[in-house]
Amino acid sequence: MLAGFEVSHVDEAPRQQVAEGIAVKTLREEDDNSTLSAMLIEFAPGAAFGEEIHQSQEVLFVLEGEFHDGERVHPAGTLITAQKGSVHWPQSQTGCRLLVLYPHGATQ
Repeated sequence: MLAGFEVSHVDEAPRQQVAEGIAVKTLREEDDNSTLSAMLIEFAPGAAFGEEIHQSQEVLFVLEGEFHDGERVHPAGTLITAQKGSVHWPQSQTGCRLLVLYPHGATQ
């Protein structure tokens, strides 16, 4: 491994069901070396999370399907940046896969 690099693979990340039809695979958790957290989130068709108030900045990239934030539908290829204190209602009628990054940690 090159010095200063860390590698994670989605197939090796444990899968955790966080709500009905919504699963998370944590790719990177913040630690003493970095506040970055990264995860893959999968929504089954029709799954909804409810209101989410961001405790820190969130960067979300729609990899597959369509993500609905409670106001708009975002197709694959969309990058969304949500600032600390922002609110949305994550859901998907079609199902989707998201790459979610917390550059400053998930609870900062």
